[in-house]
Amino acid sequence: MAQKTSELAVKAEGGSIAVISDDLLEFGTGLEHVTSDDTTIPYIRVLQALSPELNKNDGKYIQGAEQGNLLNTGLGDVYDGDVGALVVPCYYEKRYVEWIPREKGGGKVEDHKSRDILTKCTKNDRGQFVLENGNEVIETAYFYVMLCSEDESQWSTAVISMSSSQLAKARKWIMQLQARKVQNSAGNMVDAPMFAFKYRVKSVAEQNDRGSWYGYSIGLEGPTTNVEIMREGQKLLKMIKGGEVSIKEEESESDELNDEVPF
Repeated sequence: MAQKTSELAVKAEGGSIAVISDDLLEFGTGLEHVTSDDTTIPYIRVLQALSPELNKNDGKYIQGAEQGNLLNTGLGDVYDGDVGALVVPCYYEKRYVEWIPREKGGGKVEDHKSRDILTKCTKNDRGQFVLENGNEVIETAYFYVMLCSEDESQWSTAVISMSSSQLAKARKWIMQLQARKVQNSAGNMVDAPMFAFKYRVKSVAEQNDRGSWYGYSIGLEGPTTNVEIMREGQKLLKMIKGGEVSIKEEESESDELNDEVPF
């Protein structure tokens, strides 16, 4: 029997776009009472050799996932690290995150907004900032992004956090963002909002004298072509500045990607 147009139809190609008739939208989505307290923005992380998603005995195991892949922690989607994922950045901030060391049980303690917290720290033999109570303070850069399909027809919000050696990647990305210009309605060249351009996030193998790991590789892809993505990016920017958006740390970056994770 042929499927009626009032039924849900899913396109098999091009990002699984769902098509639904207007009569099925009459009473809303059922999500009308969801607030920011009920949700959290997922992360885009680089999977490492010791990531639980690669351990068959771990509840987070994802079949087929490999080290160097990119993971959307909210949806569980995995991206080939060599191909990468398309993102439109919307907002940047830096925090100094206090963590209980893993050997003492782990867990986040507090976000410190000011770099002044580092004056209360000493450095251990791994170059990490440590408070008198033994907690670690991790300097972390956060990029809030719209994670997009290749044709920009679909998108969702995500966060990319960078610490340790990846801070150099964050600084380079910021320099790229600051260099972008756009023409306004008066014909003048002005600083571009972050969401006016899209970037490709990939992974790259790295190493130092303490080990090997996979880090981020960020490259300019071009102008954002879908104006709806830019509007959503602007909306996300406004919500963040208004304190309506929060992120939840799932684990310390020093545990998952602190440069000493062996292949």
